[in-house]
Amino acid sequence: MVLIYLSTWIPTLRKFRRHWRYGNKMPGPPAHPIYGNLGPIVGLNTEDLPAVFINWAAEQRDKGNSIMRVMLLGTVYVWPLNGKAAAAIVDSTTETNKGDDYEFFSPWLGGGLLLEGYGERWRSHRKMLTPAFHFAKLGGYFEVFNNEAKIMVDLLSDFCDSGKTVDIFPYVKRCALDIISETAMGIKIDAQMNHDHKYVQAVEGFNKIGVLVSFNPHLKNPFIFWATGYKAQYDDYLHTLKNFTEKVIKERRAAHESGEIEVEKSKRMMNFLDLMLSMEEANQLTSEDIRQEVDTFMFAGHDTTTSSTSWACWNMAHHPDVQEKVYKEMMEVFGDDPSTDITLENLGKLNYLDRVLKESKRIIPPVPALQRKLTNDLEIDGYTVPAGGNVTISPMVLHSNHLVFDNPEKFDPDRFLPDEVSKRHPYDFMPFLAGPRNCIGQKFAQLNEKVMLCHIIRNFKIEPTLGYKDTKQCLEVVTKPSKGIPVRLVRKI
Repeated sequence: MVLIYLSTWIPTLRKFRRHWRYGNKMPGPPAHPIYGNLGPIVGLNTEDLPAVFINWAAEQRDKGNSIMRVMLLGTVYVWPLNGKAAAAIVDSTTETNKGDDYEFFSPWLGGGLLLEGYGERWRSHRKMLTPAFHFAKLGGYFEVFNNEAKIMVDLLSDFCDSGKTVDIFPYVKRCALDIISETAMGIKIDAQMNHDHKYVQAVEGFNKIGVLVSFNPHLKNPFIFWATGYKAQYDDYLHTLKNFTEKVIKERRAAHESGEIEVEKSKRMMNFLDLMLSMEEANQLTSEDIRQEVDTFMFAGHDTTTSSTSWACWNMAHHPDVQEKVYKEMMEVFGDDPSTDITLENLGKLNYLDRVLKESKRIIPPVPALQRKLTNDLEIDGYTVPAGGNVTISPMVLHSNHLVFDNPEKFDPDRFLPDEVSKRHPYDFMPFLAGPRNCIGQKFAQLNEKVMLCHIIRNFKIEPTLGYKDTKQCLEVVTKPSKGIPVRLVRKI
């Protein structure tokens, strides 16, 4: 029995030895022979983690290195430190499997575009779903964008007269959730008026447990996960998330079958779910395919938009000259009436706002890191990353590269003037990933963010109530502010 038990560990020990053999040849912070680089990060709050990885990366760049090796227990994690090094994994059409940490999300998001490997199923779904994000289609969502953004502005207006501090992060989050639920599923959940919506709480709680598991590997043990109480919370959140979507799909399918929704007459305005239900009728997608894709769109769509929009407000609050320039550009395009609806055509004229948003995402990217687990050995800038290892594509690390972005902590939208952009590798700035697995919804997200910002900036002057670094970026699945986005709002008109 002992021999049988020990034999089950042989593959693990072989992997451990192989990873250490290759890992020792790579540049990186000093690693313990057993637990690797876990020591400096175990037990840290998510708000303290970014500084650890950014500082490690800066040290390696100063030594002339283009990659950084991080060992966690017996597994090697390689972080490309510039766009050129990142291209080896970003452009790969074979090494597309998500990293180990994403297994946590599989019971929820399953084989949706976010987690599915780059195989025939992924390509088929990507091709089918791409029409939902065509530019012409996106114009049909602007009525929802504007209506929900105006509700948010009305709610925030209550704080103007009192002069009280308001954390705008939850207001932006609830607005983004209302937008994504209506455009993705064709329903209004009224999260802006119903602050304690269970779906919002479930997304937040599920993500927090995911981050805990990622940086505390002992929680991946099923018994420890159960004994600490996290399994019960996980199951409860998962039940809420899946049931919510399944209920909406069931109701929407019934509306299709009854003829209540005339698909052909509303194709330009068709929401994401209606599009997929029409594919189900053509036997292109199963019910489970639809749930997974809707959940993926809901998850990726509202959290990342919330992060980008909120941090843009924070950056403009601390740079009033930038905020004023953005406001003047909006006045030139939309006129003096702050209630004027934003259109797709006019949004394209806001060149300075576009640069401000990009610079905000450079300093604090909405998704701090993504992982790929290698099926085969992969060569990156002369180093062999062994099969079974992980490559971490981190916008957080890439965007803080002082060799590419001079004085990287300085907020400077002019970094994104055409002449400046042309000097950099395309992957030095990568807020939505790139390559064959780039974000299918990035245009949707960018338009959504800009519409919300247009309504906020045209109505309010934003003033900070904390120092710029007093609220930190938390290293979670989607970047969140450690102390929210606390500001004072001064009514413009």
